[in-house]
Amino acid sequence: AERRGLPNIKSMVDAVPALTAPKAIKLFESFGVFTESELRSRAEIKYEAYAKAINIEAKSMIDIASKHIIPAVVSYTTELANSVIAVSEAGVDSSKELLDEVTKYLKEMKAALKKLTEVTEKASDITEGKEQATYFRDVVKVAMDELRAPADKLEMIVDKEFWPFP
Repeated sequence: AERRGLPNIKSMVDAVPALTAPKAIKLFESFGVFTESELRSRAEIKYEAYAKAINIEAKSMIDIASKHIIPAVVSYTTELANSVIAVSEAGVDSSKELLDEVTKYLKEMKAALKKLTEVTEKASDITEGKEQATYFRDVVKVAMDELRAPADKLEMIVDKEFWPFP
């Protein structure tokens, strides 16, 4: 886009102001398509739709992590810990590196889940559309990515019999 001289807008939140740019208002009004107030209303609706979509995704992520993934990882960790203990008691020098790795990612996931829950709850206090959409993009989406990172690593480690999803 930049090479062609077009704007390279990275997110929807950054794209919405184009609706209410003086040039756009003039264009839409000159052809009788939209008035300035109609364009401003559309911009507000787009911000609200974005915020609602990310909010739904964040709440779904919180639900999936807390009710499915973390319990599955805890079950797997328990089984793994019992195996390490049994092998060690048998006199075999068992490496508990895998257990340590799973435990580390589980702690990261729990911390990220707590953060995502907190920032998602805080987002409901923001009432202005653009401000709320920006918060969802800059804070909530980042927290979602932080929760996903250890979950993705755990998915590669946890035995498929414990992992709750195909």
